[in-house]
Amino acid sequence: MKKLIIGTIVLFALLVLLSFFFNINILYLFPNVIEWSTKFILPWIILYWVIRLPKFSKTNKVVA
Repeated sequence: MKKLIIGTIVLFALLVLLSFFFNINILYLFPNVIEWSTKFILPWIILYWVIRLPKFSKTNKVVA
């Protein structure tokens, strides 16, 4: 939990620095980053877990 809080603070500080020094609009940047990650990063994560699912179910058979 401590690392999550520190990471959030660092990310926020980085966005504020980008806003001040490079005149980047955070309100424009944030939705575009979310859109980009849902288009390109999340499908690869889902594909990874879909491929791992049969391997996991083979090794951990649940007997009812």
